[in-house]
Amino acid sequence: MATQAEPPTAASQGDETGTTSEPSIGGYPLATLRRRFDANLLDLCVLLLVMMLASLAFSLDHSNLLESEYAVYIIPYYLYYAIIYFAVFWWIWGATPGKLMFGLRVVDESGGPIGIERALVRTIQIPLFPGFVWASFDERRQGIHDKMAGTFVIDWRRRKDSDRA
Repeated sequence: MATQAEPPTAASQGDETGTTSEPSIGGYPLATLRRRFDANLLDLCVLLLVMMLASLAFSLDHSNLLESEYAVYIIPYYLYYAIIYFAVFWWIWGATPGKLMFGLRVVDESGGPIGIERALVRTIQIPLFPGFVWASFDERRQGIHDKMAGTFVIDWRRRKDSDRA
């Protein structure tokens, strides 16, 4: 007597031969931890460069920046810049410049755009670095920030062959 097999989940899509392939969302494989780390490192470099240039421009008007009353504004200013950087890029383009360079996108469960609310939730959770490491142990490759926002990072350059028509 044959039993009906359960359909493959988003975490483990199978091909016609019955073998289990890598986890995917919307026909795209989930990004590896290495690619995510490299993309985040590139984003950090871009963000630090922008912050350094902004600080340089600000210090031209305030030569004794660290000794002045303006020093108290530096850290909140950097945090504001970081929140804007990540949230806006994820909301509008689905990826930061670093993720775009590595062919990665941030998507929801259906593989669609995440919207501003999820982008903000994800951004606020980024300082939870151990959450990023969590992605290496999670079967769906989600960090804590991904789980809280309901997002996934996919490798959009490697669409599965079985999904191409």
